[in-house]
Amino acid sequence: MIRPFEIQDLPRLHHYRRRGLFLDSSPTLTWGRGLVPAGAALSPLAHASGVFTSIAKPDNSTAEPLIAQVAHNAGAAFARFTFIAPDSGLDAPEFAPLIEHLLRRVGGRGAQSVVAEVDEKTRTFEALRQAAFSIYSRQRIWRVAAAPVAAASKHPWAAAASVDEFDIQRLYNLLVPALVQQVEPGQHARPRGLALRQQGELMAYADVHRGPRGWWVQPFIHPELQDTNACLAGLLAALQPRPNRPVYVCLRSYTAWLGDALAGLGAEAGPPQAVMVRRLAAEVRKPSLAALPAINGGTEPIQQARPRNGFHPDSGG
Repeated sequence: MIRPFEIQDLPRLHHYRRRGLFLDSSPTLTWGRGLVPAGAALSPLAHASGVFTSIAKPDNSTAEPLIAQVAHNAGAAFARFTFIAPDSGLDAPEFAPLIEHLLRRVGGRGAQSVVAEVDEKTRTFEALRQAAFSIYSRQRIWRVAAAPVAAASKHPWAAAASVDEFDIQRLYNLLVPALVQQVEPGQHARPRGLALRQQGELMAYADVHRGPRGWWVQPFIHPELQDTNACLAGLLAALQPRPNRPVYVCLRSYTAWLGDALAGLGAEAGPPQAVMVRRLAAEVRKPSLAALPAINGGTEPIQQARPRNGFHPDSGG
């Protein structure tokens, strides 16, 4: 039996607190593994909060139930697969039906796809492939625990403002491959990061998230930026990383060239990850013929757009 998570399921979730698999790196690193599943407590308000949690109870009473969660920001094109527990549940027969259940729930809220981040060469990666997730990018997360001693750029980073929206989107469109943009449109309508300009032109933007356990940064840097190393040093210095609140820099495959510069600034590289997506089927409207009311004793056919069918997950990415 598969159903939405309920308050009485909280003890089971607590029991799994050390046995979860986390598939969204940003909140996991900046908020901690304990707080990510806590969104399940908002399950009765899922359509308002955007946090959808479901539980699958096996027919076999001795088998452990599976719990999985997907988060979707209102109006976003994609949702994020945040966690599944316990970690031994990937081979359970309920795994695939549980995923489908969550896809139907989040699809009804307007998500067009679900994204998961997973270390390659793991059982989790294989399980998601079998559940029709496919790779659309790769990434590596770098950890910086102390501000670099390198000199900062003469062109300091500044908080992005609404006047930067157009330039940020243009930079995103220039740097990010079309395949990624199909999943993550990059609508920076409300910039929440830092921007860097050289000679009046926006040459770099860093999307920044802050949590109690650290900073999450995803940089978009033009290849013609001058003094890249110094500019990265200035970015890190502005965030003031500390051992108990490090900065995590996410480099996707199209920004991997920044890895050498980060290594030179004392950053430590994490394992390579695959960024995977499961696309959701969109509603298709099919023209159908209908008759106009009788006019002068005759009729004329018109075309009416009618839904062919409702939402349903497709069979692949």
